[in-house]
Amino acid sequence: MPKEINAIRSKRKEPTPPPPPENPRQCHFWVKRKRRYCHLPTKIENKYCGEHLNHDTKETIRERIPCPYDLSHTVYKDELKKHMESKCNSRPKPNPPYFNLNINCTLPIPQNEERFLLSELNNESLEKLIANVNNWYDQFAPEIKTLILDHEAVKEKKEILKNRKHIIQQASLLGQMSRLNLLQQEKCFIEFGSGKGELSYFTKLAIKDHEGKSNFILIDRKITRCKFDSAIRDATEKKSIVKRIEIDIKDLDLSKLDIIKNKKIVAYSKHLCGSATDVTLKSLVNYSKSDMEKEPIDGIIIALCCHQLCQYHMYPYHEFLQEIGITEADFKGICAMSSWAICGQRLGKCKEDTNENENDDDGKEKNKNLIEKDDEEEHFYDDSMEFTEEDNTRLHYSGLDYQTRESLGYKCKRILDFGRYKYLKENGFETELIYYVEPETSLENLALIAIPIKTNRND
Repeated sequence: MPKEINAIRSKRKEPTPPPPPENPRQCHFWVKRKRRYCHLPTKIENKYCGEHLNHDTKETIRERIPCPYDLSHTVYKDELKKHMESKCNSRPKPNPPYFNLNINCTLPIPQNEERFLLSELNNESLEKLIANVNNWYDQFAPEIKTLILDHEAVKEKKEILKNRKHIIQQASLLGQMSRLNLLQQEKCFIEFGSGKGELSYFTKLAIKDHEGKSNFILIDRKITRCKFDSAIRDATEKKSIVKRIEIDIKDLDLSKLDIIKNKKIVAYSKHLCGSATDVTLKSLVNYSKSDMEKEPIDGIIIALCCHQLCQYHMYPYHEFLQEIGITEADFKGICAMSSWAICGQRLGKCKEDTNENENDDDGKEKNKNLIEKDDEEEHFYDDSMEFTEEDNTRLHYSGLDYQTRESLGYKCKRILDFGRYKYLKENGFETELIYYVEPETSLENLALIAIPIKTNRND
């Protein structure tokens, strides 16, 4: 039926446009889609506006062509150069002084890299990778303590919230900063992967900077909602300097950022996916080496997550990988297998969740009624089917039960995190890996914490 209707419509003749408007200086171009004449004004001597001058039959009309920067508008051909250099709103913005392409990448970025899929490995290769993961982990098996803290700066907000997941994480991160004596005035607080900037807002409340002596830098690859920027400025009597930086952290040269000069830095993040953590660590180490005498970095606190998104060329400490025998292919397998830690056990009546996102904050599963699936593949089942623990094991391509897969996933995460730990330690930092919230709050509950070795925590 729809095809017949479309055939009838296609045979219909286009309605004849009404006479051009008599309104002075209204464009005479008929917009078919809107079934009306263009509303843009014209010059006195023309019948068409600037966008539709190419429809004018006058020989004296100057030729207009589409703008190379944005094809949705046109420009006079003889003014194209001037338009592209200074007038076009779509022209590329000049790079800021602190932009340095790929400065924080360990290796050149590969071209056309194919995605690594664990499910495509044969049984022998998968079993070898699993055995290696157990062996690599056993070489160091880090003892990670649990230290869950709170802070009074979030007390009021915590009391009015029903869902306290994020505020509990923010409270503990602030507590860790307080424990290390980092919540002091006259510092520059840099939030990487800042999003709305809420953690920086609570940091401003925590330091009680009534004189506005502290600076805040909020860094994100894409700025969408600057919800807390003005709140950070106005949180106390005198406004602090708040600077938003839209940049991929891999291209960020902190040494060229004027606002942080002559100030101690406290770098932090609550949600910094995969390689974003790696290039952040690289940028901070590069900056600390640029002025080692002054020890420009006071502290680093990063809540780690989304290890499945790590990339080999961005991982900061290849020496660690080489030391324990991890190749590039092994690294990709470790990253993929790390998702087994947080994909969850889903038994019972099941159907696929087409909205599940591997980048979901803190790795929390979105639907408890789903059969297990990881970032490599999805299983599709009939609604009426029911599954047991045996089915869960049998239907997974690895043939491993859920508990074993979960354990392997966490081992993969800790291997990557221990390399980050050693990277900071090798570059002059006293470093800790701490479970900063309970797994019931967030499955991604590990924080990487570092201060310069020469720094006295009681200063």
